[in-house]
Amino acid sequence: MDLNLLLWRHAKTEIGFHDHDRNLTKRGKSDANIVGKYILENTLSFKILTSSSNRTVQTTKTLLDLSFQKNNFQIIEDLYLASDDEMKDIIFSYKKESQNIICIAHNPGIHQLALSLVKKSSIDPKFEKINHKYPTAALAVIKIKDGNWENLYSNQNELIDFITPKDLK
Repeated sequence: MDLNLLLWRHAKTEIGFHDHDRNLTKRGKSDANIVGKYILENTLSFKILTSSSNRTVQTTKTLLDLSFQKNNFQIIEDLYLASDDEMKDIIFSYKKESQNIICIAHNPGIHQLALSLVKKSSIDPKFEKINHKYPTAALAVIKIKDGNWENLYSNQNELIDFITPKDLK
């Protein structure tokens, strides 16, 4: 059985507000919609784990508005500005919830998490792209090795895709 982890950085936000309270911009809403459609075209069922910030909840809401799975999400306070190791532990605690887990969170944690999970490859353009930058609304799709959530703690998982809204426009 394949297990997949989708790491989605929140979409573009306003500036000038308390960090936790920042909202998505018009572009952010559009980008979240574009990536949300991509997720739904490629993932049948999922559990969403989202940070408690306004911008991650709004990114989540965009996906839920497009989906029939309206209630399959969890807002997790500890995902707000979590480190990669903290995110791994949170994700692992939900391992029985779904074959596909979507984690919607923040940089630098989400970027560090993606890099820590996958095989390093200088010849894989997806890896080079993710290694360079993890922009707003970017999505990494990672296949967990051997269909075992225990491998969440290894760097031998497969980077299936790394997309940005620009890639889908």
